[in-house]
Amino acid sequence: MLIDREHEFTVVLSSVDEFEKTFANKGADTGVFFPVNRTVKVGDRAMLRVSLKGHAEPLFLEGRIRWRRVKPGGPKLPAGIFVGLVERERSHLEGLARFLASGRSRAERRKNPRYPVEIPASYGTSKGFYSAEVMNVSKAGAFLRCLGPLLSVGVRFPVKLEVGEKKGAPIQLNAQVAWIDLFEDTKGMGIGFIRGQAEIKEIERIVKIASKEQGARQDADPR
Repeated sequence: MLIDREHEFTVVLSSVDEFEKTFANKGADTGVFFPVNRTVKVGDRAMLRVSLKGHAEPLFLEGRIRWRRVKPGGPKLPAGIFVGLVERERSHLEGLARFLASGRSRAERRKNPRYPVEIPASYGTSKGFYSAEVMNVSKAGAFLRCLGPLLSVGVRFPVKLEVGEKKGAPIQLNAQVAWIDLFEDTKGMGIGFIRGQAEIKEIERIVKIASKEQGARQDADPR
C-alpha cells in the first residue's frame, strides 16, 4: 500500500524480503513509483517513510522526485511519480537490510526498559563530531537528540558520553542507528549499542542508577 502526503511518501511492507525487492540497488533508478496525480517538480526533495511489519518505528529514507508520468500510457503505465533514493541512502541499503533482518530493535525494546536521563554527548560523522544529548537510555540503546545532521538507519558510528568521573574524559563506544526523528523539536536518532564493547559496563551502571532514581520517584508519588 502506497500513501502520498505532500512530499512525504509512505511505503508499507510486509517483510524484510519485500524491503529488499522494493529497494534493490539499481543505482539512480533505486526507488518507488507512486501512482498518484500531484503537481510536483522533478528534482524536489522527498522523504520515504517505510513501515515494516514487526518493527514499531518507521524508517525514513531521503529521496528526490526523479520523473513524472503526467498521463497514463495504458493499463500498466499509470500516471504517477517516481521517487528515487539519494546516493547516500543507496550506499547503506545492504547494511540496513541486515539490520532489519536481525529483528534486534523490537526484541531488545521488550527486554530492556528505557529510563529518562540528560547526558551531554557528541556523535561522529564523516564531517566530524557534533553535539548531542542522550535523552533516555537502556542497556541496549538510547535516544540521541542531535544538533547536527542525522545519519541513515543501519549506519554504525562512534558516540561519546560525558559520564566519566573525571571532567573532560567521556566514554566512547560504537552504536548503530535504529530509527530517526525528523521533527525539529525532537530531532534525533534512536540508537543501539554494538554488543561486546567493554564500555557497555558503564552504560549498565548508568541504567542501574537511573532505574533506582525512577523507583524512588514512584515511591514518593504513590498515585
